[in-house]
Formats: sequence, C-alpha cells, structure tokens
Amino acid sequence: MRNRLTRLGVVAGAVVSAVMAASALPAGAAPIPNTGPTILTCGVTAGVCQHSLGQAGSDTSFWMMNGIAPQYNVNTTKNVNTDYVTEIPPVNSAPFPAGTYVPEDNVAPGYLWDSLTTVNGPCGGGSTPPNGSSAGIACLLADKTGQVDFARSSRGRKSTDPANLEFWAYAIGAVDWVKFPGSHAPATLTPTQLINIYTCSASTHLPIVSNWNQVGGTAGAIVKYAPQTSSGTYSFFNSNVLNGNTIDANCDASHLSTFLQEHDARAVTLATKPGAIYAFDYARWTAQSKQFEADLRNGATLGQINGVAPSTTTVNPAGTFIDSRWIYNVVRTDAHPSSYTTQTADVRKLIGVTASPSSTGYLCAGLAAQAITLAGFVPIGSGVTGGSGNPNSTCRFEPTPIP
Repeated sequence: MRNRLTRLGVVAGAVVSAVMAASALPAGAAPIPNTGPTILTCGVTAGVCQHSLGQAGSDTSFWMMNGIAPQYNVNTTKNVNTDYVTEIPPVNSAPFPAGTYVPEDNVAPGYLWDSLTTVNGPCGGGSTPPNGSSAGIACLLADKTGQVDFARSSRGRKSTDPANLEFWAYAIGAVDWVKFPGSHAPATLTPTQLINIYTCSASTHLPIVSNWNQVGGTAGAIVKYAPQTSSGTYSFFNSNVLNGNTIDANCDASHLSTFLQEHDARAVTLATKPGAIYAFDYARWTAQSKQFEADLRNGATLGQINGVAPSTTTVNPAGTFIDSRWIYNVVRTDAHPSSYTTQTADVRKLIGVTASPSSTGYLCAGLAAQAITLAGFVPIGSGVTGGSGNPNSTCRFEPTPIP
C-alpha cells in the first residue's frame, strides 16, 4: 500500500503541473484530459477506507483549490486515510482541462467529466460539469452516488439553501468593476452609480445611467458585461456590489448585459472596450496579472469604489474596500449515498473543524496559506471559527458577510 500511495502522490503533483501548464495555453487550445490514477478501496484496518473525493462548482476558487488538493492528498497528518481529492473544473474548455477523471473508490466508480454525454450524470446533466457556485451546490444536493462530495463556492449561504449544508470560509477575495483600454469611465464609481449603470427605470425600461459622462467620465455609451448567472460572482455582485439589486432589473430586451464566464474578459470586443464595464474578483485579476493562471483580462484594469482600490491591505474583514467577500467550501451533512457513512467527516478533514473530537482540518489549520496567497487571495487569520463548540482556526463557519 505504501508504494501505491507514493505513486499516487507523484501522480497528484504531475496532474497539477499538467493543469497549471494547460492554463498558459492560448485561447481555444485543448489541454490534455486528466485520466487520473485508480484509487485503492480499503486499507488493512477493517472499516478504514481511502476515498476518492470530487469537488465541483465555483470558477473563482478552482485554480486555488486545484493547487491545494494535491498538497492535501500527500499530507499524512490531516489526511489520515490518504483520501484523494480531485477538482472538477467549471467548464471543459481552455484554459480549464478538456476532461477530468474522478477516480473510483469503494463507494462509486470512476467518472470522466468531459461534456461529451448528456444523460446519466451524477447531478442530472450528463458529463458536463456544474458551472459556478450555485450550480455546484445544486449538483451536490442532487448527487446520490458519491461522485460529487463537496462544492466550491464564492457565495455564502442563501435563505433558500437547505439546512443540510455547511459553508466553511477559508480565504478572502473581493469583487470589483473593471474597464478597458481607451475607456471613457472615471477612476472611481460609487455603489449608487454602479446600481444605476446595471439597472433600468421601472417606467421607461431604459438604463438609469447610459453614458459615462453621467458618472464623471468622458462622453461615451456604456456597454454592460456581467458574470454568468450560475456563478457566485453574479450572486455576490447583485447582493453586495449592487446592494440587493439585480443586474438588468427593469431593462427591456435592447438594454440587457452580455453575460460572460466570470473572470474571463476575452469576449469583450475591441469595438466596445471604450464603453465596456465588467466584473472581476480582485484575487483572480491579481493571479492572472502574475501568470499564476492564464491571463484572460483582455487589458482590463481595476476600478475604484468610493475612491478605494482593492489591495492586500484593503481586502480583509477590517479593510476599507467595500466589496470584500469570503470564499467557501460547502459540504452536505447527510451521506449520499447513505452507505457512505464517513463522507462528511472525510470532507471536513480538508475543509472544516469539528468540536468533538476537537480538531481542525487541513485548510483550517493554516496549512494552505501559501497556496491561497499564490492564487491571489487573502488567507484568514487564526481566530474564532464559529459554530457550536468549535476550536479556533483559520476557517470561519458561515460567517456574516464582509464588511
């Protein structure tokens, strides 16, 4: 078993290297699919099994978790049963892997997420991965096979989310608006101005603000781009950036936003750049600027909100950037399938904290701080975790929104 597990660790590192290399491919290139190793089922100790854990959902945190997962896979302190985590990408187009294989274990057979089939998928959509936080959470809730064990999310709990979910925050990001070369936009916008740009009059159904000279810029029509609607970034943009308003509220068909994959501005056309506005997570913008991942900014630069730009000093719970946010991992408290009785406990060893017995998972023990920083996000400092009886950690259990 030890030799086999050593090989798994080597493969894990190789997979991450291959995926990260794929992120540098030009637009339209197809990375090599990850076909993955075959996972051992159970160890020599009766009832102790090594499990294959698949995580789906958020685009925002994919590359960060894709760097953390291999480190956890070979960690013998927190990952005591040598479980194997696979990150399922939000889409199967470059710079994401063209196919990702979640290895088999004694709960479920291996599964290839490659967008090539339309039936018999773990969450009803065939082999097309769930794209975005809300889609990943919905897939987690729909899964009955153990193919999807937990979800990535850049949004927190909604009132419509069921009680059998746990949201564990482990990093901090921030959503900002961006502009493009030759922009008519001013340096800074207020929340009210952003609301007026992205929503319309209830009586005329026209944008409340349609020209940059109405908000302190130079004359030029505003062209709205927005994150795709299943993403946590879309949800957060509505709830926080737009203060509870919804993108395109009251707008007629001629004044709707163009929706893009979040943190990917490649579809912003050259002709519209002077008038364009879009949304980006500060961490993803930073990671792309430093070539940690493929640069999809298309020349976009960060704007300011209320005169404050996102930075490592302003993006945190005590900072001054108004639209900082927690980044989460989400797990179900009920096993799916019911025969996988240790499923929630296995996932918490990576993402959570337990009160009895008192323990902190890999992320919550601060062991991934370097990977979080490299991905452009801000690690959470050690403090009160929240929840009933949980010890202090570098995670927060369902925290109140920032600020």
